Amino acid sequence: MQVVAGVLGIVAYGFLIYGITQSKSEQSFAAFLLWGMLDSIATVTTILEHGNFWLPLSNAIGSSVITLLLVVKKQVRWSRVETLTALLVIVCLAVWYTSGETAGIVASSLAVVIASIPQMRETWHDPVATPKGAYFVFLSANVVSFIAAKDWSLKEFFYPSCSIFLCTVILGFSFKKPTK
Repeated sequence: MQVVAGVLGIVAYGFLIYGITQSKSEQSFAAFLLWGMLDSIATVTTILEHGNFWLPLSNAIGSSVITLLLVVKKQVRWSRVETLTALLVIVCLAVWYTSGETAGIVASSLAVVIASIPQMRETWHDPVATPKGAYFVFLSANVVSFIAAKDWSLKEFFYPSCSIFLCTVILGFSFKKPTK
């Protein structure tokens, strides 16, 4: 089931890539840049701990592709919110670097949630620009990954739990009535 979660993650990125290339959805460059870096760290750390790595691997690949696509589409914005988010992510990375793999899984997973703040903000302000279908598939992948955990250790369930939270918030915000 862990592999299924990774495949679902890639499928969700496919939907998102399609939406961005069709200019139907706008996403946060900062969030995807940070997610790509953090998911790469989460993948490596989880592999080192012999944990559930398929979801962070698919997210690392997908987020990196989305980041490049957003640069090509000139959808790059950076404000104080993104700077503050990046600083908080750096704090989490410092914890990861100084505290070992298990603390690294916790710190990098929390950093992924923190890195979601720009996307959550963009979805709150413009819910129509966030593709509900893609985020529903992301949420599904996260739930499958959570269910596929071999045990209740941090290396198995913490990353999917954090991902369930952030996808639920973004998906919930996408159903908000537009304020524009």
